[in-house]
Amino acid sequence: MSTDSTVVRDAWRSFYAAAQPALDDWQAAAAEPSVTQAKRLRDLLAANRDTAFGRAYGFANISDAAQYRERVPLHAYADLLPWIERAQRETAAVLTAQPPQFFERTSGNSALQKLIPYTPAFLGEMQRALVVWLADVYRQVPEITFGRAYWSMSPPLQANGHAANGIPIGSASDLDYLGGSIVAGLAPTLIVPSFQDDVAEWRKQTLLTLIAADDLSFISVWSPTFLSSLLRSLFEADNPGHAATLGWLDARLPIPRKTALRAALAEGTCEPLWPRLAAVSCWMDGPSRQYATQLRARFPQVRWLPKGLFATEAVVTLPFGSGEGCPLAIESHFLEFMFDDGRVREAAELQRGDIAQVVVTTGGGLYRYLLGDRVQVVGFTGRTPRVEFVGRTGAQCDLVGEKLDETTVASVLKEIFTDPGEAVCLAPCATAEPPHYVLLIASSTPRAANAVATEVESALLRAFHYAHARRLGQLGPVQVRHLTGSPQRLAGALQQAAEQTGIRAGDAKPRMLIGRLDTANALLALTGN
Repeated sequence: MSTDSTVVRDAWRSFYAAAQPALDDWQAAAAEPSVTQAKRLRDLLAANRDTAFGRAYGFANISDAAQYRERVPLHAYADLLPWIERAQRETAAVLTAQPPQFFERTSGNSALQKLIPYTPAFLGEMQRALVVWLADVYRQVPEITFGRAYWSMSPPLQANGHAANGIPIGSASDLDYLGGSIVAGLAPTLIVPSFQDDVAEWRKQTLLTLIAADDLSFISVWSPTFLSSLLRSLFEADNPGHAATLGWLDARLPIPRKTALRAALAEGTCEPLWPRLAAVSCWMDGPSRQYATQLRARFPQVRWLPKGLFATEAVVTLPFGSGEGCPLAIESHFLEFMFDDGRVREAAELQRGDIAQVVVTTGGGLYRYLLGDRVQVVGFTGRTPRVEFVGRTGAQCDLVGEKLDETTVASVLKEIFTDPGEAVCLAPCATAEPPHYVLLIASSTPRAANAVATEVESALLRAFHYAHARRLGQLGPVQVRHLTGSPQRLAGALQQAAEQTGIRAGDAKPRMLIGRLDTANALLALTGN
């Protein structure tokens, strides 16, 4: 069912007019990243100088980034945890002068789920990046205004509560992030499925709502696996829920949409379903690259737009302009970059080809926080670096001391699996005796399992700690599990396993190494047959 196109276009035009000053400011800032970042740091320190943290580290006496690095150490989450716990107990200003509106849970791909303070200042930092991004999308692809948009907004998968001082823990939905922003003025353009407590029911209702929308013109999701997992039940006859899903939809769709769905199934693409669809935005680098490439075949008519690096803790990049990667969000937070040798550089000091870990200081009270994301400089917008996500530094699995990390595993698997029609990941099987790793391969053409296992095992043995654990017999050899059919079968299983273990549907991230044992166990159970 379509909506009044005039309402949608007027909302976008009003938004773009209101966003124009922010867009102009961003372009000026991108030309002078050192000036922009110096001001961002000064503002953050001045705003929070009289907090408990600010007094402890002498914010009042810090005049530049060099002094900031001297006085304030780098912080992992565990280092900031005592301060965050104080902010959940006390009513005085602990980390920030503004009290948090809520504490948001991280998406949970690490074993430790973190609580991140969300203050009005921090929400403003994230919203500013969203405004610039959406204004640039409108400028690049005006056809998105020809119909409504779907933005992935996931219901919470865990019950929300309150801290000891009464501050809410967990947001009700992703819509909470938009309050007070001009982005909220785009609400009339959105297709919003009803939230359901039951995740399976919510997914069905989301699919129904999308198929019913004949005017869908823009899709914005985080992970491509989220969208591909919705579509699998439509297009893949070997999916266990295929027939039931089609029957359920057939009983609820109006005749014109049933006809469009049949045409899409016959063609194998989504073009007959959504002829106005102009753009799809999702993660397209790092481990998401292979899944985005596979998903594009379902949408031959659309413009594909990369997502920036938005984490629960910070926004690092925002999509803007053309070229590889995305520019750093220099107006939002103060950004630093730590190299493998321990050197720390500011945004304006980065050079093409540099690979470093992101360090953020935010209006939410994260000071010199090690985000754990590694990025590579691939170009520039003005003088501001454009970067691509490389992988996580802390994504590690250590059953018996083997210390496998995602960077090592990704390097091994990319070297062996070069066919874009294959999807792979490595999952620990901790319940076996001895424990071992299972290589999951989804492709239409099976490989010889023994040969693949030997090749992957040989490559992993180049990692000292893995080889040591194998020599001692603490770890068994790699085993191979082949998922017949489309490569998207693995994407769907990864998505389902993430949801089963408390990760919001829209936040589930593709991984080449599954570090969380409960997610790995769920994935192995789902693919066991």
